[in-house]
Amino acid sequence: MRFQGIKVNVITGFLGAGKTTVIKNLLAGVPQLEKWAVLVNEFGEVGIDGDLLKQDGVAIKQVPGGCLCCVTSAAFSVGLNELIKQTQPDRIIIEPTGIGHPHQIVEQLSADHYRDVLDIRGTVCLMDARNLSDPRYLGHPAFFDQIDDADVLIGSKADLYDDSQEQRFLDFAKQFAASKSVIALSSNGQCDPAWLDLPRASHNSHHDHDHDHDH
Repeated sequence: MRFQGIKVNVITGFLGAGKTTVIKNLLAGVPQLEKWAVLVNEFGEVGIDGDLLKQDGVAIKQVPGGCLCCVTSAAFSVGLNELIKQTQPDRIIIEPTGIGHPHQIVEQLSADHYRDVLDIRGTVCLMDARNLSDPRYLGHPAFFDQIDDADVLIGSKADLYDDSQEQRFLDFAKQFAASKSVIALSSNGQCDPAWLDLPRASHNSHHDHDHDHDH
């Protein structure tokens, strides 16, 4: 590949966390003279419809079936390669399925053949703090994998929180603060574009430490 220095961000979050709204808002503010691309799963909470395809500076590529984070997913590599060759983007946003494991995606992006092509930037994780009382989330390994692997942790849909839910998010996030560049609350799908340019930190792929699951 002759393309170089394409910025890449992975944006994760469980189903309903608001990933699509955040991505739509980011795409609406693509800087002039830049082209951005989005790689998403065909199934699940995609929600990025054809209207965005008509937007200048935006390209969408859907990977059919399965899970985008699967290490052996040939569809991921094919979709990514096609996106790079066909659109020559300045930035690629990757939206895996809600139960995806972002570390596996970043491992694929870090492969030798992408070394000079991709510039991997910070991973963003969205979480709805109202789910912190739901054992289906707190008991799901992927929920904590996404949080652990994020450089930016966002309490999304904060406009719908009451004071106790907002405080619960802030208390919950404290245990991850050492490995996060940003911990923030977001209302109405807002995300500071500057967060996308934060560097990707080193994250362990094995998470054997205890979390405060707040049962």
